[in-house]
Amino acid sequence: MAVLYFFREPETVFDCAGFICILQFLMGCNGFGIRGSNFRISRASRIYSMSVAIAALCCLFVSLSVLLAAEDVKERLAKADNLVLSISALELVMSTLVFLVTVISLQVFARRHLGIYQRLAALDARLMSDFGANLNYRKMLRKNIVMLGIVTIIYLMAINSAAVQVASGHRALFLLFALCYTIVTGGPHFTGYVHMTLAEMLGIRFRLLQQLLKPEFLNWRFPQLHVQELRIRQVVSMIQELHYLVQEINRVYALSLWAAMAHDLAMSTSELYILFGQSVGIGQQNEEENGTGYRMLGYVALVMIPPLYKLLIAPFYCDRTIYEARRCLRLVEKLDDWFPQKSSLRPLVESLMSWRIQAKIHFTSGLDVVLSRKVIGLFTSILVNYLLILIQFAMTQKMGEQIEQQKIALQEWIGF
Repeated sequence: MAVLYFFREPETVFDCAGFICILQFLMGCNGFGIRGSNFRISRASRIYSMSVAIAALCCLFVSLSVLLAAEDVKERLAKADNLVLSISALELVMSTLVFLVTVISLQVFARRHLGIYQRLAALDARLMSDFGANLNYRKMLRKNIVMLGIVTIIYLMAINSAAVQVASGHRALFLLFALCYTIVTGGPHFTGYVHMTLAEMLGIRFRLLQQLLKPEFLNWRFPQLHVQELRIRQVVSMIQELHYLVQEINRVYALSLWAAMAHDLAMSTSELYILFGQSVGIGQQNEEENGTGYRMLGYVALVMIPPLYKLLIAPFYCDRTIYEARRCLRLVEKLDDWFPQKSSLRPLVESLMSWRIQAKIHFTSGLDVVLSRKVIGLFTSILVNYLLILIQFAMTQKMGEQIEQQKIALQEWIGF
């Protein structure tokens, strides 16, 4: 694709993940920067991350306080729906807390976070030098650029269009508020996407190791018995290393991922309520109010896209990676049957199977919430049930209004 002409041809995992890590770093949500083709932790990168976080929060609340002191803004807020204002205030408070949790936790675990990429790079070097593997970094980089580009454009359009709509005589302040709000909410969103990308990277390597463990490939690529046994041991050690990386990702992202998921679920239900309430109200108001309602619908729908995507798609990537990991372990179990002449492989297989029973590897967030397809079903059922409750409530309310109108009409007909 033409967009890749602006980027250097990726040769390492650092080049592949550099684009998303730069965005994460620019929003202050990790403690390492990029120098050349490697990631580095330095005093300057730490200071920058903390400075961006503090500046974004200070500018956010200073601009908000100035706007709330303006008379025309006070008049608009007085006419606004109290429940919508409460949800907006809740969103601002929760987003701030999630941003603080994300920044602080990833600063604390910055060296471990960097270590994940360094260990992946070392594993990739072994795959390419010893097995001649092609990891196709270009495809992964293209996906990151396209996906994050689309999500970023949608998110910025939603926030800035809302700022322009409500900005009458305070456009500069509203745009400053919108920029700071984008950093505060976008940082955790990008962090969730980085976690999703790491899970996908591990899944790709698990699938590659499955191909390397097949006896047809081993017999063709390494006909010498001693070399073949050495390569089998290397593959088994890399499978175990990838399992350890799953555990390390869980430690680094436990707190930030849990906070972001709680925020996304809470705000998705609130925004769903706003969408439903606005859609029911449209058509029963004058033309100007209907236009405002349509704009509100569009804004809320656009803002809901990134958290919903992250909430529902991320567990799918995690579940698929764990599925590929289990397939790798099942192939390791068959090594005794495939290579009966190599008795030295039996202790290796037995030790790995014993470790597998004890480890029980899964992607988790805080409070040991397992990220799998069951979680997707749970989140989907919560949202669907909430929507059904809203529909039932609206029908009950509408039925009550109709009964009241019938009573009034009947009383007028009788003559009371």
